[in-house]
Amino acid sequence: MARTTIPLFPLGTVLFPGTAMPLHIFEPRYRQMLADIRAGDQRFALMPLHSGERSETLPTGRIGCVAEVTDVEMLPDGRANIIVHGRERVIFVESVDADSLYRQGVVEPLPDEPDVNAIAIALQADELAANFRRVVSAVQRLSDQPASAPSLPDAPAHLPWAIAAMIDLDVMQRSALLAERRSSNRLAQVDGIIRRVLPDLELRAAAHHL
Repeated sequence: MARTTIPLFPLGTVLFPGTAMPLHIFEPRYRQMLADIRAGDQRFALMPLHSGERSETLPTGRIGCVAEVTDVEMLPDGRANIIVHGRERVIFVESVDADSLYRQGVVEPLPDEPDVNAIAIALQADELAANFRRVVSAVQRLSDQPASAPSLPDAPAHLPWAIAAMIDLDVMQRSALLAERRSSNRLAQVDGIIRRVLPDLELRAAAHHL
């Protein structure tokens, strides 16, 4: 993906590459945006808004994610429920004057920086996946609702994003993870979060079982 102009959807949440997210479209400007992108390439850029920010004051340099609309449920009053899938990360470069209710902007891709040791990355990914499955198992025992563990991507670069989309993080934590350009750092960040909650969860799960 080269530098391009794309519809912008500033929102107080973060979409990660390789993950899906439901959205409810109700404002007139975003109803128009949805109609326009459905007639085009199905894509817009979801740009995270931090606390206290408004869509009109989205700063340049903010890192977001290209969202591709894959499912649409139109409601009788014009609102819509949609599913989007995260594609590539982008940096917001500048606004574009456009004859539309919604904002449009120039974005450019944010590629990863290469990690040196592929074997070490693979080991990191295996450990994170194992720790996350332990968390899922403990939560299921606490809720008395056993179920199969969620599927996880094979690519180490996307694994931390997939797990982050399923755990409780605030917008700033999610934004920092989205902006991180090394797989090894993303793996370490998410594994650190998992490790902090794992002992207490497993202890509570064991006590609950007894």
